[in-house]
Amino acid sequence: MNIRKTTIATAISALISAPLAAQQLEEVVVTAQKRTESLQDVPVAVSAVTGEQMQELGWDRPNDIATQVPNMQVSAPLGDAQPLFSIRGISMIDYSPSQSSPVGVYMDEAYLGATYTHGMAMFDLERIEILRGPQGTLYGKNTTGGAINLITRTPDIDAETSGHITLGAGNYGMQTANGALEGSLSDTLSGRIAFKYKKDDGYMENLLGGDDIGQTNYTTVRGTLNYEPTDNFAAVFKITVGDSDGRSPTGRSESTLGGPVNIAGALVSPGVHKGYYNRVEDTEVEMSTYNLKLTYDWEDWSIVSVSSYYDAEYFSGTDNDASEAKLLAVDFAAEGDAWSQDIRLVSNFDGPFTFIGGLYIGKEDIDTRILHVDFLNDPAVVPPFLHGLAQTDRLFDVEKESLAAYTHMTYEFGDSLRATLGLRYTEDENTRDYINYSRLDTDGNPVGSWLPGNILAGPFIAAGFDAPFVTPDLSAQTGLPVGMYLDGPYTTASGEVRSVKEDAVTGKFALDYTLNDDAMIYGSYSRGFRSGSFNNGLMYADQKNENGAYAEPEYVDAWELGFKSEFMDGTLRLNGTAFYMDYQDQQFINQIGISAQLVNAGGVDIYGAEFELIALVSDGLTIQAGLGILDSEYSELELPAVSTPDPLDTVNLKGNTPVSAPDVNFNFAVDYEFDLGGNWASRLHFDGSYTDDQWFSAYNDQDGYENIRQDDYWLFNARASLFDADGKYNVSLWVQNLTDEEYDIYAIRLAAFTTEYFLEGKPKMYGVEFTYNF
Repeated sequence: MNIRKTTIATAISALISAPLAAQQLEEVVVTAQKRTESLQDVPVAVSAVTGEQMQELGWDRPNDIATQVPNMQVSAPLGDAQPLFSIRGISMIDYSPSQSSPVGVYMDEAYLGATYTHGMAMFDLERIEILRGPQGTLYGKNTTGGAINLITRTPDIDAETSGHITLGAGNYGMQTANGALEGSLSDTLSGRIAFKYKKDDGYMENLLGGDDIGQTNYTTVRGTLNYEPTDNFAAVFKITVGDSDGRSPTGRSESTLGGPVNIAGALVSPGVHKGYYNRVEDTEVEMSTYNLKLTYDWEDWSIVSVSSYYDAEYFSGTDNDASEAKLLAVDFAAEGDAWSQDIRLVSNFDGPFTFIGGLYIGKEDIDTRILHVDFLNDPAVVPPFLHGLAQTDRLFDVEKESLAAYTHMTYEFGDSLRATLGLRYTEDENTRDYINYSRLDTDGNPVGSWLPGNILAGPFIAAGFDAPFVTPDLSAQTGLPVGMYLDGPYTTASGEVRSVKEDAVTGKFALDYTLNDDAMIYGSYSRGFRSGSFNNGLMYADQKNENGAYAEPEYVDAWELGFKSEFMDGTLRLNGTAFYMDYQDQQFINQIGISAQLVNAGGVDIYGAEFELIALVSDGLTIQAGLGILDSEYSELELPAVSTPDPLDTVNLKGNTPVSAPDVNFNFAVDYEFDLGGNWASRLHFDGSYTDDQWFSAYNDQDGYENIRQDDYWLFNARASLFDADGKYNVSLWVQNLTDEEYDIYAIRLAAFTTEYFLEGKPKMYGVEFTYNF
């Protein structure tokens, strides 16, 4: 029996069965349907977390969100700077900075397409809303899995001058600071400025000496102006600027040879959060975002315009073999910009019918460079026919344009029954502007090019050959000499420029029925769409769109039944959802040897349920709990077999579980506030989360991938705060990962390097914070 699980379950059961207080839960307001509504009135599976709750939970990075949201996971192949979200088993298995996530991330209604922009956006927030399931109407851009809304704080026009400053310190040399100042600048204008700073020394020990890695070092600033010259017009302008340059985390390396060394005879990682790192580089992100929201109200209508622009640069240097050997070290770099315009007409009139209709246009431009600095580059152990491979240089530019028209309508049939219909027409165009894959020597001098210029042609490409050199096996099949490099003369020219245009009709139909003032039930069908994508994985022959260069769009059809309810005079709130999703043509990267293929899975069947509870147990005592249940499997999936020498062999993976889709996840939080006397009070907070077994590869336990997984684990966090009744001073002690649990958040099998690579979750972190409010 697992004593920890039993203890937590018993404690929560006792709390739920305790007498409830006479006071009521606060109403939670969300804008999940682009209107201000009560969470309990919205027929959508949505979780909302306020800024105050985030402070108690200790959230300061996107990876934290999943700890308190049912059926949500976050993996991070390149650390906190590039989180990959999974909701209800729908995820993005791709470490390329040019790909877009199936879970859309929006800051103040503006879509953030580049995944490396998500890491620094989460500060000075009013709340976070997590919408689960496809959002095919109001959030139509690549939201097959769900949407995450980051709503930042906006000052009121008549607000008095106020602010706060928080200073903190913790283990691993941690230093933190954040603060804000806001106030009215005139009768019609108010402003707010907020910042956040965090730095530490790194939590991953480098056994070769020098700096430890896995370091955090960032500063972000946001300025906001709220202008309301008349009663019916408002303009809110926000600028966010961030800079991060902490030392990159590197995963744990485990040898597939069954011993402590890899193919180079170099020692692999001897334990968790330590290793022999011969290369220490930074993860750098620079980001600027600009957001303008205009609202004009008439008596019965409003026009809302949201204009946004961002530009961002990204670099992450890694030591992927995590050993002294020069087998695999990669630099990921990207720079991009994007703009979008959303304008909508919103009804305000009384009556049974409400309406939203809008137009959306957006464009992203992302240029990437992925440089394999060391690539099978240890001459002492690399076979002779590999000598000279040295470095590979991948340059890849894409443009993504999206046009859409949408409408979202509701009609009330009497006092109890309401119907919702949402429709969206989307037209996306993806263009590969530039592609060049070349070979460099160890000093970075040009040697040859694969794209364009690879000598393989015709039947060899059709047969699926994708290799940088002629192996003995490939020689037997092609007649080419062993060791010959399959590239042409070095060139900076681009391969063929390609463009694909796609369109889709998505949307939602829902019925909800109000049982009484405290309970409603609803049912819905929704369809989501994620546009196709060009492959930025390492290739050596320029495939055609239909043969590996481009992944087709993915779709999901979802059916959902849910309820929202309050009991015991508003002191207990319980919401639940059951769903089935038919997920078609999932896009993901499949690593085969030293090549990366972007593929479509044939289909995934996903069944599940979610429950969220919050209760006022007694005066000052609040508990929350969430439960996610998933039963998901591939209904059709066939991938290359990696355990056989024939590149045309395949393995049938029907029935396997998708990546980042544990069968069960559970979370809870307990808060207790009490008076100490003498104008002082205290708040105690304790939370935890349980994540069941999960896979990091679609192969599951087949074809040698049985270790690319994570067993079930618990995480616990705690915070104790002392504050005065006037709300001026607050001192908090906090700890995250209280039991110092060892767990992985990402893994990949690198068979060509005799290595399995695991990126570990953070160890126990603890510290103290002091806040002064004025």
